[in-house]
Amino acid sequence: MTQQPKRSTKEKRSEPGGQQSDTSMTLAVMCMVFLSGFASLVYQLLWMRQLGFLFGNTAQAASITLAAFFAGLGAGSWWWGRRAGASAKPMQLYARLEFGIALAALAYFGILYAFRAIYPFFYESVSAEFWLMCVKFGLAAVLVFPASFCMGGTIPAIGQVMIRERSRFGRTASFFYGINTFGAALGVLFAAFIWVPSFGFGISYTLALSISIGVGIWAWKISGKSASVTNPPPDQSKTGEKTDAAPTSRFGTLPLSLLCFFSGFVVLALEVVWMRIFAQVHENSVYSYAIILAVVLVCLAIGACISSYLSRTVRRPLLILGILATSGGVLLIFGPGMLMHATDGLKPVEDIDAWGDYIRDLVKMGFGGIGAVCILLGTVFPFLMKVAERNMRVPGEMLGKLLAINVVGAITGSVVCGFILLPNWGMWGTQQMLTAVYLIVAILLPVGWKISGVALRLIGFAALVMLFTVFDSSDLPVIAQTSREKPAKILEVWEESGCTVSAIEKANGHRAVLVNSSYALGSTAAFEEQANQSRIPLYLFPDTKSVFFIGLGTGISAGAALDERFPSIERVVTCELTPAVVEASKKWIPPTMTGGLFTDPRSEVRIEDGRHYLMASNERFDMINADLFLPYRRGAGSLYSKDHYKSVLESLNPDGVFVQWLPMYQLTEYEFGVIAKTMLEVFGDVTMWRNNFVPGEEKVALIARREAVPFPVPADGNRNVMLNAVRGLHWSMTVPDMVRAEPESIPFFYAGNLSEAGTLFDLYPVNTDNHPVIEYQTPKLFREVAANDSVIWCVGPKLSAWIERIIKKCPLDEDPSWSGHPESSLHLVRSGIAFHRSMIFKALGESSSLETAWANFIREWKLGAR
Repeated sequence: MTQQPKRSTKEKRSEPGGQQSDTSMTLAVMCMVFLSGFASLVYQLLWMRQLGFLFGNTAQAASITLAAFFAGLGAGSWWWGRRAGASAKPMQLYARLEFGIALAALAYFGILYAFRAIYPFFYESVSAEFWLMCVKFGLAAVLVFPASFCMGGTIPAIGQVMIRERSRFGRTASFFYGINTFGAALGVLFAAFIWVPSFGFGISYTLALSISIGVGIWAWKISGKSASVTNPPPDQSKTGEKTDAAPTSRFGTLPLSLLCFFSGFVVLALEVVWMRIFAQVHENSVYSYAIILAVVLVCLAIGACISSYLSRTVRRPLLILGILATSGGVLLIFGPGMLMHATDGLKPVEDIDAWGDYIRDLVKMGFGGIGAVCILLGTVFPFLMKVAERNMRVPGEMLGKLLAINVVGAITGSVVCGFILLPNWGMWGTQQMLTAVYLIVAILLPVGWKISGVALRLIGFAALVMLFTVFDSSDLPVIAQTSREKPAKILEVWEESGCTVSAIEKANGHRAVLVNSSYALGSTAAFEEQANQSRIPLYLFPDTKSVFFIGLGTGISAGAALDERFPSIERVVTCELTPAVVEASKKWIPPTMTGGLFTDPRSEVRIEDGRHYLMASNERFDMINADLFLPYRRGAGSLYSKDHYKSVLESLNPDGVFVQWLPMYQLTEYEFGVIAKTMLEVFGDVTMWRNNFVPGEEKVALIARREAVPFPVPADGNRNVMLNAVRGLHWSMTVPDMVRAEPESIPFFYAGNLSEAGTLFDLYPVNTDNHPVIEYQTPKLFREVAANDSVIWCVGPKLSAWIERIIKKCPLDEDPSWSGHPESSLHLVRSGIAFHRSMIFKALGESSSLETAWANFIREWKLGAR
């Protein structure tokens, strides 16, 4: 039996609203709890990102890290709750916990550095997926468990300080829980919108450490004014006050624990579902994610504050708990309808609004879709603290138990939803199942069998029936379709833990693979362009034996490397983050287009984060080919970072080649400059190549090597065939894809030597994991460009202007890449530049400039024919 300390007689205090002399103490504790919640979410976001780099950005790896974090919170709540109840100076305990958070968080980087050195050994040694996941969990636990263990004890310690009477346990505990959650919401927004974009992750982490240390010092300084509390005296309610008539045993430990568990289970599982639903309509940037997460946290905080208010006024807490739980379940059956209304029927956000307008609309969408539901659900767990007053002996201990059980339910709900419910029932079916669970728990609450109790059960049962009949949401759409295209036929949809993947067939008969409705991984309509992503670099370096592809997409690009025209290829490894993307490509993209990707013994397709594989594996390749990545998509910016490029360089054989494909129609000039500058920081030789010549849809490759070495001389073509191709050809008769990538025509696709023109990029910043310029600037920057320029992206005239500047800085006859080549190679390069310009002028309707560019193309093409 835990011995309770004697109550200090130094000072008496009361909760918020008590004596005037205690106001300063209450305000101080409110500020500390708020700042503690603020720092905790900053820590969590930074840990999730850093461990994503170490373990890979797969859904499994993210769940492992989250599980380790929540395990620390739950264990800390339980452990420190008991210790807080036995502490004579709980405010000093709180101060020590804040110091412990800072110390453990500071040690995190040292441990992470050591783990980066030893992790490749585990990755290479542990082949079984299950055991590798266990290793990852163990490493994640060592990294984040100590700090989160201390975090878990902060609220119980504060509860022990501030709660002096049993009748005030519910109102005070829920109030400070809400303040802590408000702080967490602000921490998310500050980290995403201010700290990381302005200072980077390192300084942001240091600022969070400073907050923890500052709160600890503050708590220590005022600890002399606080004292522990003995077993609270019996409730001082007035005689005759009407309360729940049932004895304590009727709502004992087990029902309380079950509701506490399922409250956390359902809310966190619903958060996963809501994130998935909103991902179908917004751009999936770090900002959209942060806003939706902040909306959830703000709503939960509002719910906690409502519970605190109710705890001050109600006299039948068990009945009110039943009303809150039943009302939450009833409102949940309207949830799909509210979400469909808020998202305009899952319509993707297509308009490029001003940054402020976009943020406002996203906040409006979040609160409109889930605000009311989330607030009502957020009242239940905090109000449980009011009901728990009956069984409460020591505030800190009871609060620790409630928080621990709720946290266990939360992480269980998150994992079960992501890996069981979503893959099997989809996002609408999962929400339906969670609503049913919530209603059943509400129906089973022991609220008695008087009129009010029976009425609540009947309402809950009626809502449960309507959930699967009148309000059945199973036929609601699971992916969005843009209004700019004709409706496509949905071939198959996979709702996985990480995203929603769909295979569709468009009105023109071509098939495409989509992630979260709007992120197209490729289409059979663009077969030549996707195949060129392999063909161009392999034609340029025909002796390549092994190729590593980062990203599968439709499988067309990787499959092209296995074509018989590349006889030197011995091994092709393709890493794809999402299992359903592999399944969609294998099942719905014709094998004639994917080549032998899924059948050729030389090919291996791995479900893995490509960046993680290169970092952890000892394998080396002749060529590493990185697919097109949407720069403002959350997580994609790390594939353009200096840290990643250094890992790529280490994974190349001595004469290896790295190919970074860029979607110029999704990059502004600024992002292009940042990526180029970043690659120039790592590689000794970087050149640019076009994939196509379609104005507005250009793709380019930045091909990088350790040092500048002249390109191999291309094979001789058939001079007569090349001459006949343009004989009598008028610009009005041609199309942008007139010239196909062939061994003899490769110089035609060249667009300049970035290394020799490196001074053009001197003023651009370098994109690093610590300072993620691409990921955090792109979502804002393209909206700023759109407000002042009709051409947003680095395409058409903007790309052509860049090529002109690069060629001017490094003229072709001085370009070391073409040293030893015949003059015909340089003529083909010039013909490609002129052809691209002619297609741009044709699209712009500038006839005089078009005629000049076309004449230059014809002249240089003929000179390049050999």
